[in-house]
Amino acid sequence: MKQFKGLTNREKRAIYYRAMPDVWIAEVTGEKPWRKQTEILRALALHRRVAVASCNSAGKSWLAARAAAWFLANFYPAVVVTTAPTDRQVRRILWKEIHSLFNRAKRNGINLGGKLLTKSWEFTEEHFAFGFATRDYDPDAFQGIHSDNVLVIVDEAAGISESIWEGVMSVVRGQNAKLLAIGNPTNLSGTFYNAFTAKGWWTTHISAFETPNLQGKGIVIPGLITEQDIEDAREDWGEGSFLWQSRILGIFPDKVEDTLISLSWVEAAANQDFEPEGPVEVACDVARYGSDSTVFVARRGPLLIAGEEHTQLSTMETAGRLIDFVRRHNAMVVKVDAVGIGAGVYDRLKEVLRDVLVLEMNAGGTPIDASAYADAGTEWWHNLAKKLQAGEIGGRLFGDRRVMRELTSRRYRYLSDGRMKLETKEEMRKKGFKSPDWGDAIAMAYAGVKERPKINVRPVMDLTSASRWRR
Repeated sequence: MKQFKGLTNREKRAIYYRAMPDVWIAEVTGEKPWRKQTEILRALALHRRVAVASCNSAGKSWLAARAAAWFLANFYPAVVVTTAPTDRQVRRILWKEIHSLFNRAKRNGINLGGKLLTKSWEFTEEHFAFGFATRDYDPDAFQGIHSDNVLVIVDEAAGISESIWEGVMSVVRGQNAKLLAIGNPTNLSGTFYNAFTAKGWWTTHISAFETPNLQGKGIVIPGLITEQDIEDAREDWGEGSFLWQSRILGIFPDKVEDTLISLSWVEAAANQDFEPEGPVEVACDVARYGSDSTVFVARRGPLLIAGEEHTQLSTMETAGRLIDFVRRHNAMVVKVDAVGIGAGVYDRLKEVLRDVLVLEMNAGGTPIDASAYADAGTEWWHNLAKKLQAGEIGGRLFGDRRVMRELTSRRYRYLSDGRMKLETKEEMRKKGFKSPDWGDAIAMAYAGVKERPKINVRPVMDLTSASRWRR
């Protein structure tokens, strides 16, 4: 072959190993990856970003450890970084597997070299591997990683905070910079979840039912999931449950147990074809921080018809843009988040829009049902969840990727008095998530109010085909 012309046998073998990680593993350690592991390893050789959503006990960490050793042995100079949420996951699972591989190779007569420590493998200052727990690490440290060849392995990827993901993505930008993200699909938000619908990723799922020990041949590979494990899970969790979907089928569940809105509800709403009815109503969620967005949405009865997002606007600029949005959509009702900066927006709309009902909304205020909800915002979101679950509302905007992510990532808890309480935006920020501005605006749009004057309905434009949202 032309690409091999003039190369030594050693150089030819190196090129072959780079394309066939499973062959390198078999020759160095005597181990043979099972079918799905081989598929993933070869995908990593071909693609820059690989994401794997896996069931329990499918050999995830075994695979990650061998990917790390393969990359370090076949590219020079190279840096391999492994990470997982906790030190136990890094040290006792992934790096334990790396030590196991190193020892197996030695027993097979091959010394992989370097100085192998508890969570690092050192060759030279420019050729090394190390592991860390994300909960104990400064994400800014990623800025110091520079090499022609980089592999970042994110184990238990669903548990990695978004601030760490930002550091990871900043590293894997070179020509031969690769990323392997692998874990149980337990979180319906964040980078790992989004990878399965984003461009630039090679993705796959591992179901328990395709693993070696469930092919009717008994225990083929000790330590992998077994028929008995499946039966235990079926009895403990039930088929179709959140845990069954994520830990047995290796798929993202419809709804995480403490998130308010199921992904399947939102997907269904995006495909709902309602007839618009009644007056157009607009809701405005006003940005509170520099990184937040001000969002306007419009609905006509059950149909969400339009939305806009703006950043870095002054109070009067926000008011002006909102007035324009209201007039373009011929709205009869406007709900304004009138806390903080929003108070000035509300006051200005009251002055200008004399023929529109302008309602002052406060997510932190008293809910209509104060015995069930800790605040009005929680009531709005739960009301939205119930409407989505019942299939009562819809519109194309529900299919927007950011809208879907925000609606399905809001979590809740119950207070000691039995009232429901949403996870606060401050709590979300600590986890690395941005403010759910689109979600808040949509929840407000469908929210009930305590006292509502009657509206004289004037003719409205048919916006179902011409409506648009600007991003």
